[in-house]
Amino acid sequence: MNVKSLTIERMNDAGSGRARIAQLSAVDSDGDTYAPGAFSWGQGGGQWCQILPAHNRKAMPLGKAWIYEENGWAVADLYLNLNTQAGKDWHETLKFDLAKGKPVQEWSYGYAVLDADHQQREGRNVQVLKKLDVDEISPVIRGAGIGTGTLSIKSDNLRIADEREVIAALGAWLEWERQKHLQCARGVTTQEVQRLVETGVKQGLAQCDALS
Repeated sequence: MNVKSLTIERMNDAGSGRARIAQLSAVDSDGDTYAPGAFSWGQGGGQWCQILPAHNRKAMPLGKAWIYEENGWAVADLYLNLNTQAGKDWHETLKFDLAKGKPVQEWSYGYAVLDADHQQREGRNVQVLKKLDVDEISPVIRGAGIGTGTLSIKSDNLRIADEREVIAALGAWLEWERQKHLQCARGVTTQEVQRLVETGVKQGLAQCDALS
């Protein structure tokens, strides 16, 4: 799965919003640009995808999004499911983020490249994405690009969404990678590495519980 950033333009009290994904003709910071129809090839001139917390495919979806092209832009109409606790929590969290100082919440979307080509533009090798399968949009700690964020949303109180599974998975992977590099130099056994990994995960979960 590939990941790129996007910008949320608005979100209302009913949990409906709009996201700006990409200007089709522009070359982004990854050296990619988009052919017309890259997002709108599906039935009805677009494609549906899920909204997930932090790209966590094991989590309950927060809602869904309809992605299409309009006036040279790829855009998405967002629909948070406020009948679920997860959807309500993220709706409230986004409102809190906007109300308290400079917004820090960022967003990105996951996709698979179904068709692409390469071109030379002004001496630069550019990948032209011709057909993308976008399967999810996520609020994340940091987006995959610059300038992503929530621009407007309305609601009331804050509750932290439960991301224990995400923290556990990321903590385990990061600690495992770090300890693998140290193992050879120290002569540490595999069992000791596993113990250190488990300790790192428990610390991450404890920090998550402290925010709840």
